[in-house]
Amino acid sequence: MKNLGDTIAFSLAVVFFIIGVHQTMVFGIAYSYFIFMISMGMLFLYRYRKAKRKSLEQEAANKKAKPKRTKSR
Repeated sequence: MKNLGDTIAFSLAVVFFIIGVHQTMVFGIAYSYFIFMISMGMLFLYRYRKAKRKSLEQEAANKKAKPKRTKSR
């Protein structure tokens, strides 16, 4: 499962966001700011991993599909 890490990162981003909303309603935004920042960090990690995997797959497909040129005179 190559997407397990991405799934975990996205799930943690959602969980921390929900916890942040709850803490905001109970204590205020000043006390829950760091929880929102953890949520954003996990979301950035998810997006970075997804983009990196996509670019690696695209490079592999380009290498595979690139025909070799032969010199003909």
